[in-house]
Amino acid sequence: MPYRAICEAVRLPYPSFIRWHLRRKRDTPLVRQPGPQKVKPPDFSRLHQDIAQLSNGQDRTQGAGAVYARHASSISRRELQRVVALARHDQNVAHRQNLRRICWNVPNVAWSMDPCEYRQHDDGAKVYMNQMQDLASRYKFGPLAGGIPCGEEIAGHLAATFKRFGAPLFLKRDNGGNLNHAAVNDVLAEHFVLPVNSPVHYPPYNGAIEEAQAELKTGLSAKLAYKSWPGEHLEAYAGVVEHDLNHQPRPCLNGRNSCQAYFADRRTFTRWERRDAYEWIANAQKDMLCCEGIQPQAAWRIAVEAWLRMKGFITVTVNGKVSPYFC
Repeated sequence: MPYRAICEAVRLPYPSFIRWHLRRKRDTPLVRQPGPQKVKPPDFSRLHQDIAQLSNGQDRTQGAGAVYARHASSISRRELQRVVALARHDQNVAHRQNLRRICWNVPNVAWSMDPCEYRQHDDGAKVYMNQMQDLASRYKFGPLAGGIPCGEEIAGHLAATFKRFGAPLFLKRDNGGNLNHAAVNDVLAEHFVLPVNSPVHYPPYNGAIEEAQAELKTGLSAKLAYKSWPGEHLEAYAGVVEHDLNHQPRPCLNGRNSCQAYFADRRTFTRWERRDAYEWIANAQKDMLCCEGIQPQAAWRIAVEAWLRMKGFITVTVNGKVSPYFC
């Protein structure tokens, strides 16, 4: 049978067969990467150095195009993308293995608070919700909804929540001006609550409240799927969603819901206990500030974590193993 008839029978393109047949006669590799061959071999040491300096995300790498422009004469775009993807995968795996996870063991030791943008009206006005929850039990307290809350509104909301549920020992917050307003600090000082600010531009430090915001938005979307925009009643709808979330069994609470975990196991602190905790943490911060290169807020966070671990209120793990380190 002629070659062309054989190729038609096995559904193989005839030009590909002829190309492979000639390469076999010349004793060269049968299959090669498509496209024109590069003129010179790549400088792998320089290439890997450039790739190591790229900024990797979860699925994309910034700056890969510029690296290809510098090495276009020696490596194809497809091969460069493969090497960049491999380097990104290795870096993400190493990052996940070194992540520190904090497990809060006792309810009412620390709360977390953070406002988030819920939606934007057609006229450009934004609607915000200021959410607050207990970190150990995931119990969510009544939200504050409306325009972006000012410091006085957040202070009043905090005071009312403390009066109803009792004040925690710590309050985690970000560095927003309204959350660090003088009125908010006055309420915290009045109830002997110690603030813990997140590092700048690092949302994972307060990741629990970020996840709680996602839960609240998802629940609100389900509640309002077949209803018109509630307007001034948004806070009531958000409260209903948080009530449902507080009574939802959670695997992290061994099947209990947040309401059961919070009210059954919550810890209360006297003013003397709060004062002793503050003095220990402040002295530890002062000792760390004697070392060069550490900022006061970072030293405060490390001291707070050390005190919490010393008292058994938190457990810190790295890649599933309990970490013996404070920072």
